[in-house]
Amino acid sequence: MKKGIQRIALFLLVLSMVLSGNLGNQKTQIASAGSLPGIQAPKHKIAGQLDEPDAGQPEEPYEDISLVQISDYSANSVTLTWFSDGNNDGFRIYRKCKYDAGYRLLGMVKNTPYAMHSFTDKQFKRGVKFTYKITAYRVADPDGVPVEPGEIPATITEGVSASESIRVDIPKASLTSVSRSGGKVTVKWKKISNVDGYEIFRKVSGGSYRKVKTVSSANTVKWSNGAASSSKTESYKVRALIKYEGNLAYGAFSIAKSIYPTSVQRVINKFKKLQKQFPSGKYWNHMNRAKYDSSTVTNTPCHHYSIDDISTCNHYNCPNGILGFQCYGFAWKMSDLIYGRNAKIKKHKSFDQSKMGDVVRYKGHSVIITEKHKEYVVVGECNYGNTCMILWGRKVYRSELRGATYSRRY
Repeated sequence: MKKGIQRIALFLLVLSMVLSGNLGNQKTQIASAGSLPGIQAPKHKIAGQLDEPDAGQPEEPYEDISLVQISDYSANSVTLTWFSDGNNDGFRIYRKCKYDAGYRLLGMVKNTPYAMHSFTDKQFKRGVKFTYKITAYRVADPDGVPVEPGEIPATITEGVSASESIRVDIPKASLTSVSRSGGKVTVKWKKISNVDGYEIFRKVSGGSYRKVKTVSSANTVKWSNGAASSSKTESYKVRALIKYEGNLAYGAFSIAKSIYPTSVQRVINKFKKLQKQFPSGKYWNHMNRAKYDSSTVTNTPCHHYSIDDISTCNHYNCPNGILGFQCYGFAWKMSDLIYGRNAKIKKHKSFDQSKMGDVVRYKGHSVIITEKHKEYVVVGECNYGNTCMILWGRKVYRSELRGATYSRRY
């Protein structure tokens, strides 16, 4: 309670000094001017000024700069605001980043005591961290000599603000498509405003990404490569770039997109057709159907999620001679539709050797692989939720597939 009373008393004292005009005589330096290269440290006595100024001499300068903040920013501008506690003549605004040798003077703002001020940096760049500082200055003319036209009067620095820093990320790029036509690959992406260009990277069949093209225009959103391989998988990604004083800053890479060998692309195209014929969310069953067809899909789930009844489930005579119901029959039916009924079956137990198109049996459930990744596969399946629902796109991780059996047809 005693500390609270002391704070209130101090606040009332400061308020009374502001109202009486005496607070400005309390010289409070916010930051050391020595931290700004080439900026003179605060001086509270103009050269030639008497120790006991007479009534005709100027009042003691006030040096306070407070409430400094970055109040607004855009892709190419930043606005600083601050409050003037003093009667100096104006302010200088400085900026630096890691590419600069020191602070640069951006501009000057005339002072209005006890008012908010602002300055907009219209040379701002995204992707670069900039630090700003403001100094207060007073025009020095201690000898009373008139300033000649065009001559810059001498000034003294009367205070330096605390610094404010900002870095605005360059937007992440977004690929819209990567397509192949014969030996030509075309990469397309979305335009990003207020950047200086893009970089395109390519990876071939398990290698590392390498830059293949720098695009020097923000308006260009397409690039074609006429020397693409038709027998290897190629992956592409893109990022935006900003230029600053001969240096480059980058946005985040887009999600990569791939093109595949002709034989693999045919399988991908077949999977796309199957996903339309057997849509996610539909049911691989013959609920309320008088005639049975293993290609039937309905909007109604089976009863076996509540009672043990598989009479409405679809089944399929699998190429290995098994009459497969639910997930087992669905996975093998998809395999036959992709590779043909007479395609040979080879079994293995290795996740690392598995590929798109493999039928996988694990923990009593069967799926078919639609995408293969380093630590997981993406699958198509039926009855994962015990209702004969069809589902495409679920990820199954390596750790879940310990002991699984993989069957390939290629």
